[in-house]
This record gives sequence, C-alpha cells and structure tokens, in this order.
Amino acid sequence: MTTTPRPAAVITAFRPGPSLVAAVRSVLGQLDRVVVVDDGSPDAGTAAHDDLLLECSSLGATVVHHGTNRGIGAALNTGIREVRGADVDLTHVLTMDQDSELPPDFVTGLLAAERDAMASGVMVGMTSPGAVDTVRRQGTDRGRAFEPGGEPIQSGLLLPVATLEAVGEFDESLVIDGVDTDYWLRALDLGLAAVVAPGVSLSHRLGNPVVLPGGRQLPFVVASEFRYHYQWRNLLRLVRRHGRRHPGWAAGAVVRATRHLAIVTVLAPGRRGRLREAASGVRAGLRGETGSRRG
Repeated sequence: MTTTPRPAAVITAFRPGPSLVAAVRSVLGQLDRVVVVDDGSPDAGTAAHDDLLLECSSLGATVVHHGTNRGIGAALNTGIREVRGADVDLTHVLTMDQDSELPPDFVTGLLAAERDAMASGVMVGMTSPGAVDTVRRQGTDRGRAFEPGGEPIQSGLLLPVATLEAVGEFDESLVIDGVDTDYWLRALDLGLAAVVAPGVSLSHRLGNPVVLPGGRQLPFVVASEFRYHYQWRNLLRLVRRHGRRHPGWAAGAVVRATRHLAIVTVLAPGRRGRLREAASGVRAGLRGETGSRRG
C-alpha cells in the first residue's frame, strides 16, 4: 500500500440534472477517479437522462446503474465497492450528492485536517468541511487546522479505507434519511472520531428554501413531503439502536426534528402533506419497518 493519499469519489444520483455534470467536473479537477451511481432513476432511457450520464462518462467518470431505486445507502455501497475493486492502493473515498460542487482545493483541505488531527493523536474516522454553503459548523472560526466534529452530512465526507473496513457498509435498510447519522454513530462506537476542516466549504443544496408571500426567504429549508416519512421512521429506529450509548445525540435529534416540523407546519405551504408523512413514519418506526416504504 502506498503512503501517498489516493482518494476517489462516489457520487450518488437519482433523476439527475445538469448539477451532476458540474459535480463530476469539480471532482475530476482534484481526483483521478470518480464513480457515479445512478440509483434506478425512473427517467432512465430518455434522451435527456442518458445524455447527462454520457457526458459524465466522456469527462472520465465511471457510471454504474441500479435497475431499481434502492436508496442512498445502497448507492454508496455500490460505488465504494466499485472504486475499491479498481484500485488496490486506494486510501480514501469521498462521498457526494449530485447537487454538490467542490471548490478548488477541497480534497487537499480535508486531507490536511485529517493529517493534523492524526498528528495530534486523534483516531480519525471521517473528515467533513467546516461550512456547507453559508452555514458554518459550530466552533470552526478559531483558526485551527482541525476541529472535533459532530454529526456530519454525507455529501463532502472523506472516509479513510480503514474506516470502511472497520465500520462496514452503509445500512441499506434505512434507504435515505439517517444513513450518514447511523454510520457516524457506528464509527464513534469503535473509537473513530469525526473531525472538521475549518477552512473548507462545500456548495450543496440542502433542501428547498421557504419563501413567504412578498418574496421574503426564511433562513431554513424544507424537504420533499415523502422525506418526512423516512426522517421520522428512521429517527425512531436510530434512537432505539444508538440511544443508550449516545443519549445526548438521541435527545438532541428528537428535539431538532420536532422543532423543524413545528416551524415548517406553521410557516411553510404543504403542512398537511408533511404532517401526514411524519405521522406515517412514526407508525412505521413503531412497527419496526425497514426498507422502502410500504404502500
């Protein structure tokens, strides 16, 4: 194995738009290998969809297809297996969404933060950027080379191969929301820390902005209605799985989810649909359902 870092990237895609091509371009400016996993997009076979993926291939990305939509956990696992099988000297995997775009020196910044943390005796399990768009991670403004990190988001996350070997694959039964949270908590259970690169930021669309009549935009985003089913179902499941070992995380996660739902119920259009989906997710979580939703 080489001691020089050899990262590769995995980009998950579903019903991709032009942002996927921009994501691939931004990664290939910094890494030699990128795998795009098209997770059973329903528009596969259309000219627009196939032309996008063909452009990604022409840029140098490897494109892998799922025949059906299996969720982000399965897409990540497929992409990671692909890049690991193609490069025995691989040292890291950078995971990304199709709506993320790397600024210059993003990967270099994450690797530098990991290196400095390890030199300080930290067992680094993953490294994430200090800011996502204009949202800065707490405690990243002190001018240090790295900071201890809390719960990261999946896009822009740098995972050493050693972490992948220790923690294992992402939980595909969660399908979408909570996949990154579960992986982070499993890493913590093994003594692997999450760290943050303070000077590194990621361009990533976190959701749909809420715009009031008159054009005023509120300082938070709202997810698609169906996501509230998975958010609440998987929250219950992860609290059951990890709550005893991580009670602070569990309490905070419940408070944040409840607060968010309350705010968007009051201020954002579509409240009935979101409440219906959240209630459906709670019932599914209590029943212990996993995988893609039933009915």
